[in-house]
Amino acid sequence: MKAITVKPGIADYLALREVPEPAVGPGEVVVRVARVGVCGTDQEIIRGRYGTAPAGSDFLVIGHEGLGQVVDSGPAATGLSLGDYVVASVRRPCPHAHCRPCRSGQNDMCLTGDFTERGIQGRHGFLSEYYAEHPRFLTPVPPALAPAGALLEPLAVVEKALRQSLKIQERLPWNLERAVVLGAGAIGLLAALLLRLRGIETWVFDRSAPAGRKARLAGQTGAHFANTGETPVSRIAAELGQVDLIVEATGYAPLVFDACQQLGGNGVLCLLGVADEGSPLTIDAGGFNNRLVLGNRLVFGSVNANPADFRAGVESLAQIEQRWPGLTESLQTRRVPLAEFQDAFAGQAEDIEDIKVTVELAGLTPDED
Repeated sequence: MKAITVKPGIADYLALREVPEPAVGPGEVVVRVARVGVCGTDQEIIRGRYGTAPAGSDFLVIGHEGLGQVVDSGPAATGLSLGDYVVASVRRPCPHAHCRPCRSGQNDMCLTGDFTERGIQGRHGFLSEYYAEHPRFLTPVPPALAPAGALLEPLAVVEKALRQSLKIQERLPWNLERAVVLGAGAIGLLAALLLRLRGIETWVFDRSAPAGRKARLAGQTGAHFANTGETPVSRIAAELGQVDLIVEATGYAPLVFDACQQLGGNGVLCLLGVADEGSPLTIDAGGFNNRLVLGNRLVFGSVNANPADFRAGVESLAQIEQRWPGLTESLQTRRVPLAEFQDAFAGQAEDIEDIKVTVELAGLTPDED
């Protein structure tokens, strides 16, 4: 079967190659891949900055935002039926008995760092025609939502972040009212969608054009859009007043400190972007400390997602489709055939404003695509 592969640590090695079809083990199912979303992590792996191949392999099949369909099952496989659409989670548990999160199915909160991740770290991903997986790592997607299924993995990441943010704010006897999202990529816009579903006043700050695609999509949900060239992050508090939650989704590290300065009293700053290391920055450490302490402010990071977040994501996709029909289709800005896979990973001019690019493998059944 065909798969898109890299050699971790080697920049710009991206190849379509023939690999063996998966051997289905006891309790596993075989999934035929329909489409796979491309994200910033994939780009970092291609640049040679990240990623590890599975043991015994000199290449890694990339892709971790995969939608597929169950086409076969091994002995004792339960919980799924042939034809079911599914999306797989990414992280697999570490082997250590003392890691309580992994032993309790909370792989996203692993304590040891010895986990593996599909398409990222030590385990092949989903940019292949088929893969085998245990049903406990698969979330069913109703056929009506299958066209939006490639968004479920990144949406689950945001579900977790927002779930934790709201859990933290249970310390307060009132609900948060105003949120700011930094960055209008896929993660940022999905965060805005979830916030708007909850009726929270939401502002999206991004460097893209105020009349561009990203601004229009944010506006469809009732979120406000601000161009950072016209209203820089340093002006957020002055322009908006109290900000209860900031979701940082750019991965640009200096914004963390800028954002903290704009966070209102009792507010929470959630970091979702993974930044380049080795970028020194001079800050007033005492002032940063005191702003957190004296204002009851909190900064936390969130990565990956829990099975509960994938299930919540399916429910949210249904609500999004009902409330804003066609919006999830608009978020998927380009669908690239497998034969033209290089185009999916090529950098785009800013005026195109790609949000989520997908690689199409088998596609969906005709009556659902």
